[in-house]
Amino acid sequence: MRGFLQKDIELLKQNRSFLGLVAVMVIFFVSVKNDAFIIIYLGMMGGFLSISTISYDEADRGMGFLMTLPAARKTYAIEKYILGYGVSFLLLLTGFVVSVTANHFRGVAVDQGEWMLTCETGILIVVLCMVLLIPVQLKFGADNGRIVMAAVVGGTFGLIYLIAKVMQSFGVDPDQMLLEVQNLGIGLISLIILVFLGLTSYISCRVSIHIMAVSYTHLRAH
Repeated sequence: MRGFLQKDIELLKQNRSFLGLVAVMVIFFVSVKNDAFIIIYLGMMGGFLSISTISYDEADRGMGFLMTLPAARKTYAIEKYILGYGVSFLLLLTGFVVSVTANHFRGVAVDQGEWMLTCETGILIVVLCMVLLIPVQLKFGADNGRIVMAAVVGGTFGLIYLIAKVMQSFGVDPDQMLLEVQNLGIGLISLIILVFLGLTSYISCRVSIHIMAVSYTHLRAH
């Protein structure tokens, strides 16, 4: 596990141009006072940056070599989640600090409830991206994975739109439902999100481990 993490951290350090682009985007969003988007944007970029290490591993048949290491397949899958969540949450925290600092210098008061909801939304989006992207990337690879992921995202939005239309046809207002959910309180909402993300992360990780076991069953770890 430690060796995989060290390898991926070194790979991330080589993405200086990508990190520079992220920094430019952060400065832009600070200038236009879009603080909520800063937090979510940084978190998502952390996830995408972490998942890109899978593409590096697949280059020049490097994955075949990695899978000959002891207990490599299961450890490799778990490490991608640890790396992704670690980098994403670190950048989420960075976005939060940047936003709070920017508001402090502007003299704008911070609504703690609103900021908490923004952070929770960012965490929810980041984790959902990770639990979908990692198995897809491991199963289909970089190129085909993008196509499959685009189909999954498009299908998800289409399904949400269809559900909203069906609810409206039965006289149920989706916006009113969201307001009622917010009235549950930050504590209860946080608990629900935590349980949901923990469950989806566990299922996704088990799927990724199975994908690695099936894909590289011909390589016997020594």
